[in-house]
Amino acid sequence: MRERKTEIPENVKIVSLNIKRLMETKKLKASEVAIKAQIDIETFRRYVGGPNGPSIIMGADKLIRIAVALGLDDYNELFKGIINHK
Repeated sequence: MRERKTEIPENVKIVSLNIKRLMETKKLKASEVAIKAQIDIETFRRYVGGPNGPSIIMGADKLIRIAVALGLDDYNELFKGIINHK
């Protein structure tokens, strides 16, 4: 396995976990969300990650598409638990 040059920020990992939690709550599969969000399934899986979390960082445009695909009325659901770093 390749070693990362830079560590994925903790807040990105939290967003990834929130997406997984919302998918479980809504009983959605990764493939369903990826298709609705118009994101390649393998890319989506890298966003939400496996046991070690995400392997890439998603842009704001992808976050919006994922929020819409999840049917969120409040996009803040994606950011629950984010720590304000100074």
